[in-house]
Amino acid sequence: MTKKIFYILPSYNEALNLNALLSKFKRFFKNKSINVLIVIVDDGSIDNSIEIIKAFVKNNSTKNLNIKIIKHGKNLGLGRALKTGFNYCFSKGNDKDVLITMDTDNSHTISLSYQMAEKILLKKIDIVIASRYQLHSKIKGLNPSRKILSFGAAILFKLFFPIKNIKDYTSGFRAFRLGKIRNAWKLDKKFFSEKGFSASADIILKLYKYKNKIKFGEMPINLRYDLKKGDSKMKIFKTIYLNIALIIKRKFF
Repeated sequence: MTKKIFYILPSYNEALNLNALLSKFKRFFKNKSINVLIVIVDDGSIDNSIEIIKAFVKNNSTKNLNIKIIKHGKNLGLGRALKTGFNYCFSKGNDKDVLITMDTDNSHTISLSYQMAEKILLKKIDIVIASRYQLHSKIKGLNPSRKILSFGAAILFKLFFPIKNIKDYTSGFRAFRLGKIRNAWKLDKKFFSEKGFSASADIILKLYKYKNKIKFGEMPINLRYDLKKGDSKMKIFKTIYLNIALIIKRKFF
């Protein structure tokens, strides 16, 4: 299908979820003839995340599945973790490779990520978002208030930044044609400027400037918050503030 799929997994205190997630990667790609590199960016975890990852690597050697650990000395936020992961993949990947970002809390499905990669390569789409607002999306275990707030954010982003074929601007589950996002990064020294949870939306807004050269698309998500263990790292009201501030900044300044 492609030379390689890169996965960027930002991680902060996800010791309860890492082994289950990595085991799913191993099972899914075991019989796939494709090379996969999982880049786990540990953002200053204070639990035993690193030990769990190293133990998994030691005991689960797989020919076509490799894991790279990059550790921040302290917690810098989602935006900085994504920046670290993207920069590493940009230095290692080819233009036709696929780069996927997803959560490390076991709520995103590996099979869907593979379908997203296929859509990029087979249908000539450059960015594919796993969207909560596509027909047939499935969401299990998510607090109703989170659903309402996320929907409100989606309306605001769509109102100010009407990107064709995009409804979910804040989903962190995405697949990119590596060359397309690397080219945008080369043209903008501040491409990864947001530090917190608004970073995911900001990447889409930065790419919006190249909408005539980039083809966007979405697929219905299968979001499994019911499988997630531990508390959410997202502070709801802080994230709302950051996203509203981001809309104002990108639209008017």
